[in-house]
Amino acid sequence: MRPVVVFMGLIACLLSSEAHAAGTRASRSESEGTSKTVVRGKSVGSPNEGRLEGGRKLEPSKTVRAVGGHRWGVPSLVGMLERSAARVAKKFSGSVLTVGDLSRKGGGDVEGHRSHESGRDADVGFYLKKGQKPWVAPRFATIDEEGKAEGLPSVRFDDARNWALIEAWLTDRDASVLQIFVAQHIKLRLLAEARRSGASPELQNRAAMTMIQPSRGLPHDNHFHVRVACPKSSGDCIEYGTRETKKKPTAQKNGRGNDQRRAATTRRKLPKKS
Repeated sequence: MRPVVVFMGLIACLLSSEAHAAGTRASRSESEGTSKTVVRGKSVGSPNEGRLEGGRKLEPSKTVRAVGGHRWGVPSLVGMLERSAARVAKKFSGSVLTVGDLSRKGGGDVEGHRSHESGRDADVGFYLKKGQKPWVAPRFATIDEEGKAEGLPSVRFDDARNWALIEAWLTDRDASVLQIFVAQHIKLRLLAEARRSGASPELQNRAAMTMIQPSRGLPHDNHFHVRVACPKSSGDCIEYGTRETKKKPTAQKNGRGNDQRRAATTRRKLPKKS
């Protein structure tokens, strides 16, 4: 009888030791998990009167050409740009997305912009083609109503790839696109391509509502200005622009199509600030 008692005692000790070890591992894991918690970026205030906390920096890659001097944004925006560039490149080999300014690391005023203050805005160059081959422009190229790039012989707006980009933005798994500022004639080209490609009526309607030519200022005929909605973690975020309380840059009378007011045209190289 005694051997049985001793054996049962040993089993109980082993079980107790294992339970203690498991508890220790769980506590360590919980502690480590806390120390490695990812802080989600916060967009505070409005696009034209705001700041950015805990943002992500957009880095260059095989599918992203980051040319702006300010590359910080909320994680949903930066992730969307990366995912959409990869998605277009997967469908159209050789595609590289040119991205201009997002926001400063901590947000706030960005020289030459009326917005881009709270980490939810990005300037994105159009996909272009020369003949039937993808072509990466050295600058933001102004597109006329026939789809031609001004000052760049044989270079055209690539309807298929630019629609694929819009589609990727509007169906992104994480970001919710609020507005895409672009010239009306380019919007019409993209909607025509959406119909040709067989996009669903719902997607076409959303694209039509989301793409907007600004009612004042420059028409955005040489790049997209995309703005994502407030992240769920940003309780102090204001979706749309608010009444400005500080002086903003004035658009050049002869300038065309971007937010930096001294921006790229077909006669200038793509600026660091767009």
